Amino acid sequence: MRAVWMDCDSGFDDALALMVLARAPHIELVGISTVVGNASLANTTANTLAVAEFCGLNTPIYRGAAKPLAQEPQTIERLLGAGAMGTLGRRFPTAGRTAEPVDAVHALAATLRSAAPRSITILATGPLTNVAVVLLLHPELVDAIDSIVWMGGSTAGGNHTAAAEFNAYADPEALDGVLRSDAAVRMFGLNLTHQVLITPEHEQQVRAIGTERAAIVADHVGFYLRMSDPATPRAAALHDPSAAAYLLWPDLFELAPARVDVELGRTIGRGATICEFRVPRKADPNALVATTAQGDEVVTRIMAAISAHLS
Repeated sequence: MRAVWMDCDSGFDDALALMVLARAPHIELVGISTVVGNASLANTTANTLAVAEFCGLNTPIYRGAAKPLAQEPQTIERLLGAGAMGTLGRRFPTAGRTAEPVDAVHALAATLRSAAPRSITILATGPLTNVAVVLLLHPELVDAIDSIVWMGGSTAGGNHTAAAEFNAYADPEALDGVLRSDAAVRMFGLNLTHQVLITPEHEQQVRAIGTERAAIVADHVGFYLRMSDPATPRAAALHDPSAAAYLLWPDLFELAPARVDVELGRTIGRGATICEFRVPRKADPNALVATTAQGDEVVTRIMAAISAHLS
């Protein structure tokens, strides 16, 4: 059994990632924390609570950072729809429970402090603010972390700016801190996630299940596929679910050691991730960077995992 702490800024693709893990037979979700990113902390927390309840999860959920370490929040609700959970109609029902009274930093630190060495995997699908604060305040707790599997960054170019992927841009100082922490980082950037595509055919596949639960998810998928053009659905990258899929099916991915650095300057390059693969000749590696996915098979398995919630 693999103990996983999920840190997220839900967001629709975070929601799908959570659905992928919720019934995985060899995954124990020991905690879920929320962070500002795709939306405000209030919205990412409400979304996470709603999706967890939809999946029948009773994993404790903790509110984390409401702002990045060194800048104002960089939310993208204008792109992702209201609350970062845009839909063609139906929505996940509002959760009947609330977040835990303990904040995410204290909760994650307590979990790591009581864990065996190298026993906790952190799946991070948003800005790394919460994780960075824990490792800054308690650097010794890195010994309890097996790996930090992070969806973010890119080996070439960005999506939020020409240079930077959104999760990296949203808190580059946090990313820098995690990369310097000696944690075993696994980076799943845009170069990888654009190999894993959800299509209009997958939307119809979900609708064909015929239940109200399936219709809810299909309406969210439908919005996601129409973000660039409301009139025409187009294939879109499954960003966060790709990182979740790696925890279940690592044989479908190839990763390579690299030196990853993030641009911290207040220029047009802020948040860019520079990946030096010529290690150790040019630099000492500090991460494994996902380079290749068997995209069609990854999507097939992700859709099967999601469909298990929809009958």
